[in-house]
Amino acid sequence: MKIACPISSADEVEMLAENGAGEFYCGLTPPEWLERYNVAIWLNRRSPKGANLLSYDALGALVDNAQRYSIPVSLTLNAHHYTEEQLTLVLELARRASGLGVAALIVADPALMLALREAGIETPLHLSSLGACFSAEAAGFYQELGASRVILPRDLGLAEMARLVASAGSGIEWEAFVLNDGCPYTEGFCLTTHSVGDAFCHREQAYTFHSASSRLADVESGQLEEQYRDYRDWVWHVGGGCTVSHRGLQNGACGLCAIAELADLGVTAIKISGRQAPAVRKLMSLKLVRAVIDKLRAGAPPEEAAAFARALRDTPDLCDSSYMCYYRDAAG
Repeated sequence: MKIACPISSADEVEMLAENGAGEFYCGLTPPEWLERYNVAIWLNRRSPKGANLLSYDALGALVDNAQRYSIPVSLTLNAHHYTEEQLTLVLELARRASGLGVAALIVADPALMLALREAGIETPLHLSSLGACFSAEAAGFYQELGASRVILPRDLGLAEMARLVASAGSGIEWEAFVLNDGCPYTEGFCLTTHSVGDAFCHREQAYTFHSASSRLADVESGQLEEQYRDYRDWVWHVGGGCTVSHRGLQNGACGLCAIAELADLGVTAIKISGRQAPAVRKLMSLKLVRAVIDKLRAGAPPEEAAAFARALRDTPDLCDSSYMCYYRDAAG
């Protein structure tokens, strides 16, 4: 099982490669995109500034550095859709990136997948989680369009993943999230943007509870108030808004306890989210995942590895509440 690690600078390659990264994925927003769209329209699902490389030279340097460690680099082109005008720029970007040695393109838009093949760009395609692959039929559809790997949506449970993988056809690789940056909704169906402050799903909303015909009774309103507070607490934690642990580790969405089960059901790559994160957070996240994988490779049973992961996190209250869990149905 490989660790797919976010990266946003060639300077991060050595640090991450030496600590267990098996794959890198990055974004690129070239000058011609910024000149036309500024930062208001994102080329991929991360901000152009901070989470993306900003030149082909920077991408080439990153790929060259990664190749010294035999680590493949994937490029994100995973907006939900592109206009005809944008598609011209994206196809040129994909062509040039492929020429620089990018190993795969992470895409979400079926129209882009078709356009890439029609343009003769044969770089392998990985379906982004934004492609919302929730069934074997969807996996087969994307495979017909050229996808060789499916990145499973964040909100699938382990049992759902197992059914999907078991019923899908052969020839598809599977990737799943393991750490950082959760989302309270199904991002494949979400067309909002984070380009102006926080997305609305992370904001506190003003509200009043009503029944169909009148204002709710006090007891009913109180129960809903409590449930809403619980929901807001969960959104805050899963979105990574909470503080760091005693070990200095950023809290947030986590699937460390489920690594053994993910491997058993056929996942071959586990993804650390956070291209926008500081280098130190990428490194600490990678070390967390690598430590659990090393424990399993040393022969620890899944239950022992899960307990080890909980101890590393050192946040028993959050683990017990499942607020940070990607996979609440994990045996650990």
